[in-house]
Amino acid sequence: MHRFPSLLLVVILLATVAWACGGGGEKEEQPTLSPTGEGPSPTVETPSPTGEQPPPTTAKPSPTGTLTVAAAMISVAGDLGPFTTAAVTARTYWAYIFDYLVYETRDQSGYIPGLAEEWHVSPDRTSVTFKLRKGVQFHNGWGELTADDVKFTFESAVNPDISAWAEAQTLFGATIDRIEVTGRYELTIYTKGAFAEEVLYYVCPTHQLALGIMPKAYYDKVGFEKGNENPIGSGPYKLVEYKQAERLVLEAVADHWRAVPEFKTLIFKEVPELSTRSAMIRAGEADIAEVSVEEAANLQGRGIDIVRMPDVTYMSAPLLGQWLPSAPTYDPDCPFLDKRVREALNLAINREEIAQHIYSGFARPVAGVRYTPWGDLLQPYPYDPDRAKQLLKDAGYEKGFKMQMWILAMPASLDTTSLMMAVAGYWEKIGVDVEISSFNVMAKYGLIVGRKTTGVCISFTAEKLLAPYAKAYAMWGYSKSSRFPQFESEATDAMIDKFLAATTPEERDGIAEQITRYYYDEYTFVPLVAVDMTWATSDKIGNFRPTMARYLNLEYVTHAKALGTFKLFEP
Repeated sequence: MHRFPSLLLVVILLATVAWACGGGGEKEEQPTLSPTGEGPSPTVETPSPTGEQPPPTTAKPSPTGTLTVAAAMISVAGDLGPFTTAAVTARTYWAYIFDYLVYETRDQSGYIPGLAEEWHVSPDRTSVTFKLRKGVQFHNGWGELTADDVKFTFESAVNPDISAWAEAQTLFGATIDRIEVTGRYELTIYTKGAFAEEVLYYVCPTHQLALGIMPKAYYDKVGFEKGNENPIGSGPYKLVEYKQAERLVLEAVADHWRAVPEFKTLIFKEVPELSTRSAMIRAGEADIAEVSVEEAANLQGRGIDIVRMPDVTYMSAPLLGQWLPSAPTYDPDCPFLDKRVREALNLAINREEIAQHIYSGFARPVAGVRYTPWGDLLQPYPYDPDRAKQLLKDAGYEKGFKMQMWILAMPASLDTTSLMMAVAGYWEKIGVDVEISSFNVMAKYGLIVGRKTTGVCISFTAEKLLAPYAKAYAMWGYSKSSRFPQFESEATDAMIDKFLAATTPEERDGIAEQITRYYYDEYTFVPLVAVDMTWATSDKIGNFRPTMARYLNLEYVTHAKALGTFKLFEP
């Protein structure tokens, strides 16, 4: 197992290329604040001194047309970007507004220079120095991207007084010690321990945080509230319009330094109903649609092209109420506190049947609630309803017990309704009376964070993310700091304390493996299946190769007849 991808310390030299802006049929852009309030200067043609016409030149391909993506949910929040509560869940859609320091090869064997043309890790692995690409411009005239903007973005993201991005504070904030700008295009990030290589995980769009760079001057002028309502980046698309629960409209940057999109306008439409998204694809009203694996099989049978990514989403059913006795909402009578009950609930479920019948074979049983290399080595819990009934009897629940189940809708996540209904059915067969309700996750998030959910089972989805593995334990299994609390114990608190205090990746990975095994042996969670992610595409689309659930590479989508717009590299 490779602990870290090899680093590609490569310098890519860019030639300066001018691109013409073209295309039609796009939505008119709303006025956006610029540093000066002035529009661009007009272009004046200078006649040839001889009166002769210059020789014809080959026109550079320009973005044209509209790419429409139908999504179940864009965001639960009214703002966008890396400083918001939806920094992770809505990133699938706003990620293209920004650029990132590095990108990753598709086979995950190494990194590709992005905003950082090169980087150097210190011999003791406690710092990494980035040298930035010169000449990268922020949208709408907000100037050149420099090391000050990188420092501003990182320090703001981990500051709880400024940023609502809890993951950045818990993960990246726990890793970095300080950031020093050593030149207009150079900065060094110092880490708390030998984690310098890990910094690359956080500045790459396919990993857990994907810190896109934002302009310091813009936020200094308009403030964080206004800046988050209308985020500015330097990415291949810029923001035109965002209406919560309706649409997000982006426009291509026709002279982008890295990737000039083939589609001039990118529109995300929020369409909660699967049947409507499917109909939009069939009618040509959408070009890419998020569909369930069941619907993907149906559409494929009708001749619709399907793009599939395996094992993208890990599905589980956390059993809430496993809190420390010191928690105000601790209830000693909660059935989930008994290991025999937790084991019974796990053994009652036929995961293979779920994978085959609910997900049409586009899923597989798993032993963990989130991907880790260690979790994938464990065998999924077996299906043994007879032992499940005996365990409930031994625990004093021979006649079963009552519980609530909340089916939660989350942005950019699969619908869990059919899955959770099936889980409830398995549990009812062993005598558990399940009361089912459905909610948007934000309707219950306050109760979840406040641990006011004792005795409730919820649906939970976690997309497969790359290293650093297991830092999510601190997000939902830690009594001291948990964004989405699902479990607490003195044993795991002690392990997570050591995990966060580790000074080398090797030490931390060893502890993470112990935590993974503990959760498995204690039947703490109810892991279910890892499900493929599927999209239906129209015949207007040529190449569409998404990398990860939170970064779909939409700037690389081509027309059916590719235009051949500029691409510095192909991920």
